[in-house]
Amino acid sequence: MTAAGEGPGSRGEVRSVARALDILSAFSSAHPRLTLSELAEAVGMPRPSVRRIAVTLIERGFLRQDPTGAYLLGVRLLELGSQVSESSAITHRAGAAADDLARMTGETVLIAEVDWESLSLLIIGKREPLQPPAAETSPIGRRFPLTSGCIAKAVLSGLPPEGAATIVPRLRLTPRTAATIVDPDQLTAEVAASRARGYAIQSGEFLVGMAGAAVPVHVSGRVVGALAVLGAARRYPSPKLHDTGRLVRSVLAQHRPAA
Repeated sequence: MTAAGEGPGSRGEVRSVARALDILSAFSSAHPRLTLSELAEAVGMPRPSVRRIAVTLIERGFLRQDPTGAYLLGVRLLELGSQVSESSAITHRAGAAADDLARMTGETVLIAEVDWESLSLLIIGKREPLQPPAAETSPIGRRFPLTSGCIAKAVLSGLPPEGAATIVPRLRLTPRTAATIVDPDQLTAEVAASRARGYAIQSGEFLVGMAGAAVPVHVSGRVVGALAVLGAARRYPSPKLHDTGRLVRSVLAQHRPAA
């Protein structure tokens, strides 16, 4: 017998809750604003059903409407998102180091959490630079595939060689810039070099005009993400990139939790 609100084969899923979550998940950085018709099409539901759920989500602060009636995500999600960041294991491990690095470098500092199931990275913490960056860096909450760049190379370098060897062939190495690494063998070599020195570097691989250095972050022996410093490539020739990588590694080590 199926419980009220559950569908066959739903494993206890409450249909109304699932639909509300589908509506919230329809928004993205590419589609931050959706009309009722666009939202209904995105979730595959009738417009009246979407409207009814949207009213409840607006009342609870999870959605809002602009003057034209289009829907946007609500501020309640921002409040909850900050709680996710603050309660994250990687934030506890790397948050103080990120604060120190922001003061010491004046550059953008990112804390990224890795999801090994989806092979993706989520920006969970950010310290803003003292001067405008060469390019807009990822905001908190942005998820992107594990690919080229210092953060991706750092998390992969935190794995033993055999672990990285099983993951690199599964990555979709699509070019973001002319410098993006798209050859698995080249990425494997870069990861090995990063593992040997304890930090990863890049210049223009992920964003044109941006360079950076990153270090893997471990919690209870597991690689949970990376801590990175990013700045304009013109200010970061190779020697300074290596100096910054050593700095990130050193500052994170200084904040090592007590045994």
